[in-house]
Amino acid sequence: MGISFGNLLSGAVLTETVFAWPGLGRYATTSAISLDFPAVMGVTIVAAVIYTTINLAIDLLYARLDPRVRYE
Repeated sequence: MGISFGNLLSGAVLTETVFAWPGLGRYATTSAISLDFPAVMGVTIVAAVIYTTINLAIDLLYARLDPRVRYE
């Protein structure tokens, strides 16, 4: 489930670009086309933080739901 969240982030770029919706994906696309490197790096960092946070939350939730899993 956590890995599929990354697919949703990449799908947002395509959807927002095709339908001209404002959002992080469209901002990333226009920044890359105009060679705005600080904006591209910022979008990359934001996406990485969101992805990492979601995966951490899912791992912790998995440990709470399954009693066989223990983190030491």
